[in-house]
Amino acid sequence: MTSVKAFYEKKMTCIFCGLPFISQRVRSRFAVPHRTDSDFCPHFREGNYNPHYYYVNVCPECGFAFSEEFSDQFPLGAKELIDSQIAKHWKKRNFGEVRDLQQAMESYKLAILAGTLKRENNVVLAGLCLRLAWLYRTEDNTEQERRFLGLALKAYEESFVHSDFTDTSMTEIRVLFMIGELSRRLEQYKKAVSYFSKIIQHKGAEAEPRIVNLAREQWRTATEELRKGNGNSN
Repeated sequence: MTSVKAFYEKKMTCIFCGLPFISQRVRSRFAVPHRTDSDFCPHFREGNYNPHYYYVNVCPECGFAFSEEFSDQFPLGAKELIDSQIAKHWKKRNFGEVRDLQQAMESYKLAILAGTLKRENNVVLAGLCLRLAWLYRTEDNTEQERRFLGLALKAYEESFVHSDFTDTSMTEIRVLFMIGELSRRLEQYKKAVSYFSKIIQHKGAEAEPRIVNLAREQWRTATEELRKGNGNSN
């Protein structure tokens, strides 16, 4: 009987240069978290693998990095900008093998740069910054974790203002939850309480009971933290 491998290859096509390449994926049975934080960061036991290491695809030819949430449409002038700031400086490297933590982090930084130059939707950039913050959390690098949580928070706020999460897996309630939870983690307790309240009172609350229940729990936590006067209460 053949044993099932933890990784499998996925054929990709670079949405910038159009060339094919291979990226790794983790089979779901090898990526079962033993616990998940309140901002959905998963933690894995030894013998399991973090699929977020492979969330970003990196083209070995041109260096353009992207997730499957990226649109294949490029705004006017974006390709020229990406060519001058990424492709022309790229030294060919292969991210298509099993990655370590540092390679995974680098793939996210490449994708954040590429997505910013491409003017990708805020909700997509928020997801990249959030996942990179999670990776820093796994190595207890609080300074960099907070930096990228802050960038994710800003991008989720922009996404909410412009509703650019429409037609994605994110809903308004989920975006509101991420704004509330990231604000709480960054000790902005008044803002956190305000956004959790928006979810509890949301006209679509009945459609997402799990998120609404999480928001109630986190509202109580943030209210208690605010009462104690911990950190920045803004």
